Amino acid sequence: MNPAESLRLIRERRPLVHHIMNFVAMNDAANATLAIGASPIMALAEEELEEIASAADAIYINIGTPTPLLLSSALKLARLAGSYGKPLLLDPVGVGASSFRRKIAAEVLSTGAVRVLKGNAGEMLALAGKGGLSRGVESSVEEAYEPLERLSKEYGVVAVSTGKTDYVAYGSRLAAVMGGSELFRLITGSGCMLGSVMTSFLAVQESFRAAAEASAAFKLAGELAELKAGRNPGSFRVELLNALHSLHYRDLETLAERIRLLRP
Repeated sequence: MNPAESLRLIRERRPLVHHIMNFVAMNDAANATLAIGASPIMALAEEELEEIASAADAIYINIGTPTPLLLSSALKLARLAGSYGKPLLLDPVGVGASSFRRKIAAEVLSTGAVRVLKGNAGEMLALAGKGGLSRGVESSVEEAYEPLERLSKEYGVVAVSTGKTDYVAYGSRLAAVMGGSELFRLITGSGCMLGSVMTSFLAVQESFRAAAEASAAFKLAGELAELKAGRNPGSFRVELLNALHSLHYRDLETLAERIRLLRP
């Protein structure tokens, strides 16, 4: 894997990333997309989804603030992604918190259009039927790699579980990505920002590689941000965007060492 090559492609092509995004983290997600070098657009109205989806290079559906409109628009967008062959990432934010969130995630997955399914450990465990382990958007479990293979095979997706170590599974393939900052836990929307960065990588690379490389790049940005911000969460949020923007190709050339292939 060569994250530097993927970053170069993002910044050369400036792919358009279409978001259906939760309202809490929408601004941060848009800024993270810009910072990594892609172009964000946030569109929820069903009336414009086809025009925007047809022009987009990749699509990100985040269910963090669920509404009936989000459900109908997410389903329509997923079907359009399948029709137009656009790579789609689904982020089932807080899926263990309510049956409505589980309904949205299940119906989007049932379209067969999702290429990457990314959530924290608790969210992925909830999707795998191990309920009671997810509290809102936080995870009470550090490792959820065991259910990933089943989720990946069941839905035909690259399944990503985030935490101190991120795990990326596709069928029998499994990678672990180390690094990052404890301050990710102290700001709202860090996982959503990762989703935007990962979807930007998905616009230029195949799914397994995109997920692992984006995870490694985002963890490095978190480390660089913490060096500047100290232990201050407010400053960390600002420095995280700065770090994503300032990532240089030479910074990413050694990132392949952080991506450990547990099962190639």
